[in-house]
Amino acid sequence: MPDSFAWLLLPFGMALGWAWARRRGAVEGAPSSREAAAAGLGSLDPDDQAVAALSHAADADPAAAELQLTLGALFRKRGEIDRAIRLHETLLARSDLPRQVADAARIELAQDYLKAGLLDRAETLLQGMEGSSAQLAGALELLLDLYEQARDWPQALEVARRLQAVRGQSLAPRLAQYCCEMAESAQQQKDLAGAARLLQQALEYNPECVRASLAQAALAEAAKDWPAAIKAYWRAMQQDGRFFAEVAPALERCYREAGDRQGYNQFLAEAETALNQSATPALFRARWLRAQQQDVRAYFGEHLARKPSRQGMLLWLELAAGEPDAPAWLGTMAESLKKSLQARPRYACGSCGLQPSMLFWQCPRCKRWESVAPVEETL
Repeated sequence: MPDSFAWLLLPFGMALGWAWARRRGAVEGAPSSREAAAAGLGSLDPDDQAVAALSHAADADPAAAELQLTLGALFRKRGEIDRAIRLHETLLARSDLPRQVADAARIELAQDYLKAGLLDRAETLLQGMEGSSAQLAGALELLLDLYEQARDWPQALEVARRLQAVRGQSLAPRLAQYCCEMAESAQQQKDLAGAARLLQQALEYNPECVRASLAQAALAEAAKDWPAAIKAYWRAMQQDGRFFAEVAPALERCYREAGDRQGYNQFLAEAETALNQSATPALFRARWLRAQQQDVRAYFGEHLARKPSRQGMLLWLELAAGEPDAPAWLGTMAESLKKSLQARPRYACGSCGLQPSMLFWQCPRCKRWESVAPVEETL
């Protein structure tokens, strides 16, 4: 950045502090000067001289608390966490700060602590906050992120409830996920009754929680309660059809253990109707019919022509390669296609596009809950 531009920021910083003082009496709810400055400065990415110029402007008017908040946020963005912490701690120590500005300083300092990994300090700072609804919501959001990082799910659940009340917006999916996390911990501690209660609570928060249904089904299956397991697996498929491929093998196992093979066939038939845009139910049904020593070519050929997929093509090649007079190259093609399918992404995050090889209920990259789902491969 040219030196001349850095010096141009000096009067800009001083003007910003002056403008803040002029607008302290503005109506509540209007965007603050710090927010406007942060939006403008955030895109500048200034060098050391520019930051020094802004620092001089803040020193020239120590009362311009909003400018100091903006400068501290800029330090944090540049990775200078120690400078941000010192600036925000000094500002917060002032006794003449209006409550709204003091609360904003607490939120900024908490973000500094979180960035520095000082979770206990951030927690202490945020727990006692009250402030306006907007500021309290911001503090609770940070506190929620903190408890998620620490995997303190009971605390996360309590803070999420408070945040839901402050915002007036439902956080049911997130509350349900916290219950599922606690259920996993209870199950690891052999507290199966406690895990069952938490999973039921998750479904009360969010009746569409696939994770809770799958976990309930797994608990019932482990207890050899086949009717309960079948019911829970069915519910998971009805909640989100994208999880059909996760549910179908488990349901086949449960129906087989329950001595109800035709029940699985009925499930596949109903899934084929309910998920008529998907090629997967027909693929599973063709595999099941093949296992029953039935000729599936007429049935599956029609479905494959309408909804082609590489998995469908693999099954068709395997059927053809199984014929007595089939050429050897059919088997070679089937093996090559199988290897290519093994390398395909099985899951994808609908928020950030991450393609993990296993299912995560919270995306490892963007931290969104319930954003990762199975991918259906089509041609």
